[in-house]
Amino acid sequence: MHLSIRNLYKTFDDFVALDRISLDVGDHDFICLLGPSGCGKTTLLRIIAGLMPFDGGALTMGDTDLAAIPARERGFGIVFQSYSLFPNMTVAENVAYGLKIRKESSDAIQTRVEALLEMIKLPHLAERYPHQLSGGQQQRVAIARALAVDPALLLLDEPLSALDARVRVEMRAEIREVQRRLGIPTIMVTHDQEEALSLADTIVCMNQGRIEQTGTPEDLYLRPRTRFVADFVGQSNLLPTAWVREACPECLDGRPDGKDEAFELCIRPEMVALSRDETAEGRVTDISFLGNVTRLQVAWRGRALAAEISGPCGLRPGDAVAAALSSGAWVRT
Repeated sequence: MHLSIRNLYKTFDDFVALDRISLDVGDHDFICLLGPSGCGKTTLLRIIAGLMPFDGGALTMGDTDLAAIPARERGFGIVFQSYSLFPNMTVAENVAYGLKIRKESSDAIQTRVEALLEMIKLPHLAERYPHQLSGGQQQRVAIARALAVDPALLLLDEPLSALDARVRVEMRAEIREVQRRLGIPTIMVTHDQEEALSLADTIVCMNQGRIEQTGTPEDLYLRPRTRFVADFVGQSNLLPTAWVREACPECLDGRPDGKDEAFELCIRPEMVALSRDETAEGRVTDISFLGNVTRLQVAWRGRALAAEISGPCGLRPGDAVAAALSSGAWVRT
């Protein structure tokens, strides 16, 4: 069923945590709420879950007004950063917990638990306890427990932040595969822009209790509308209009009408093309080789530019280079 949020408002004393938030979540959507700490994303998730009241606006699921529905009756699956597994229950018992609360039959519970443990690739650990599992395994169990009750909506609150980098990448793929297979609408809170870009159908970028921009990962990366989005989602070179007018006048194409100070040009590092040229004015100031890419800092026409080249590049700090900028996106400052 379709989740609809309209003009949602939430304050804590004099602090506005959510300022007129509106958002739609479709039947099979994977939505990432992305933003820095304190931007309101976890508050929004907790309100959707029914764990926190709101002060104004509307929150509906299909034809149901959720404001009048307690959290336990909303039928949502929730996975927190801490996993919150029951330490005195086995893996199988943790997954079965919600089904037992619903008084499902023993046979139905066993069938469902076995199917979910197969799906998360842990059938061999059914009788182990949480303290006997790795962080990634505990996270899989927490997700299976949330899915066991066939939720109308899956809510994930920074579920991967406690895992190391390699396990996080593996879990991203598994969460996305499970969500696609089951078709459950999912809202995930994260402050990790790479996580949001790799998982989401739609990213909701939040800042200071407001939605800065909503769109596909490609929209937010290639077509950011504001300086905040351009700076928060991926790396960027943010270039003032006055500088662009002098240093790269051909880049002015597509600039919206308005005062120079109202806009900046967002050029992603991979959009900066470099070539060795002893007569050029550009100079490489720093290089970081990361295996699949090389990241460079280049001093060019009075500014420091970040550039990115696929694989090794053969350049060294101090080398003279010519720089060319591809068309970027104009953003409001």
